[in-house]
Amino acid sequence: MGVLHGTEEAMATWGGDSWRTGGGGGWMPGAYDPETNSVWWGTANPAPLYDWSGPDWKKSGARPGDNLYTTSVIALDPDTGKLKFYHQELPHDAWDFDSAVGEFVMINRGDKKLVVHPNKSGFVFVYDRSNAKVENVWPLVKNINFVKSIDPKTGELIGRRDLVAGKADSPLCPAIAGGISWNSGAYSPKTQLYYKIGQEWCMDLTVEKTTPILEPMAQLNIGAQFKLVAPPDGPARGHLDARDPVTGVKKWEVNYKAPPLASVLATAGNLVFVPDAEGVVHAYNAESGQELWSRNNGTGHNAGIISYMAGGKQYIAVPAGWGSLVADEFVALYGEPYKSMTKNTGALVVFALR
Repeated sequence: MGVLHGTEEAMATWGGDSWRTGGGGGWMPGAYDPETNSVWWGTANPAPLYDWSGPDWKKSGARPGDNLYTTSVIALDPDTGKLKFYHQELPHDAWDFDSAVGEFVMINRGDKKLVVHPNKSGFVFVYDRSNAKVENVWPLVKNINFVKSIDPKTGELIGRRDLVAGKADSPLCPAIAGGISWNSGAYSPKTQLYYKIGQEWCMDLTVEKTTPILEPMAQLNIGAQFKLVAPPDGPARGHLDARDPVTGVKKWEVNYKAPPLASVLATAGNLVFVPDAEGVVHAYNAESGQELWSRNNGTGHNAGIISYMAGGKQYIAVPAGWGSLVADEFVALYGEPYKSMTKNTGALVVFALR
């Protein structure tokens, strides 16, 4: 595939020379849609992560303008590498809620070919696969105040909260770790439900004016000091939601004291598996959310989980092992067992289904 270079149109959305240091990589694998011959990819946030421009972000601050193509979903032609269409989920992302984290779930609903894409902000975007037109936007989490809302028909941000230098007058929600994180959700064609982890937490934030460090190479440019805190409606926590992926209507929810950081697995046997942060693997009824089985692996999970067949038997394999930038925040938020949890061991645990 060719490299997507900045276009003249894109450069015009970065004031001054900010396009040189503004960022916007693709952290996670994209997805291929054979029906439209398109490769979908999510891009990351611009730099510095937190801008001090306030409401005048079109003309002032560290990176004036929309900052294309950061915090966007882009669809490329795999034969030429050319951009087919895109949607910038958060123009001038000033909150580190990039679009690189979410999986692309390709589904057909009626005569429409759709793709569902979660954004780190806690919102889930639904697109027409043929042109990236917004079909719906719905919130997975409750604690959101970086915008008042997002228009479900156009994707337009309503009531942006753009920060200025200094301490924010109230916590920003969700926190830098996102209302949605790196772990993938799961879709079951059988139940037609989407199973996704939501994270309820906020952060105290002080925005700082920074100068990009470019030698010996470009360095991380955060532009803020922050601390994760509980949201206004209760303790910092996580939940597994079973939702209609297009409408966002919730069928059931399971709550956790701390957000699970591992991926979710849905099986044809009507099970949903969630490896949680404390070390427990849960199996739920995919229709009702009733817990059917659990097993403590002795340490937290923050990786994937798979199902496979061998010798006529079905197995579930999950890596157990703790430690990451997000996991490191759990000590201050929750104390034990995370304070004592080792971060230099791991195991692959395999279960057989009988």
